[in-house]
Amino acid sequence: MQKAVTLDHIDRQILNHLQADGSLSISELADRLAMTPPPCWRRVRRLKDEGILKRQSWHLDPVALGLNVTIYASVKLATHDSDATTAFRTRIQTLPEVLECYVLLGNIDVLLKIVVPDMRYYEEFFYKKLSQLPSVREVTSSVVMSQVKNTGTLPLTHLSL
Repeated sequence: MQKAVTLDHIDRQILNHLQADGSLSISELADRLAMTPPPCWRRVRRLKDEGILKRQSWHLDPVALGLNVTIYASVKLATHDSDATTAFRTRIQTLPEVLECYVLLGNIDVLLKIVVPDMRYYEEFFYKKLSQLPSVREVTSSVVMSQVKNTGTLPLTHLSL
């Protein structure tokens, strides 16, 4: 397990601003923090070097792009040997419909978040791709009816000085 880093209040402010708007320039970020750009840039660089800031990206609206259906698929694997699970992990990486994949402890082995245009597409995806993945024994699909909350913003209130 990776050790949590210690961040001061300026680091936390930087992270909060960048989580809210990843397109901020260093100058804009420095202005919001009432500091000059060079020390702001050094702090952002350090946060990148420490692996806290992973990448900058835009969140796309799936519905605006015609991806109207979100499905959470619970997967049970037939076997848990190293070769089979490696093959499953490798193949799941190739499926663009799968946005997230988590290996779990408990009754379910894997949880997938999948987006598709419609249920007909998912049916074809299920039969031709998902159910054909190495070691897949059982898939239970749950279709999202409505979204109540969707954020990638991490809570930073627990971080100590």
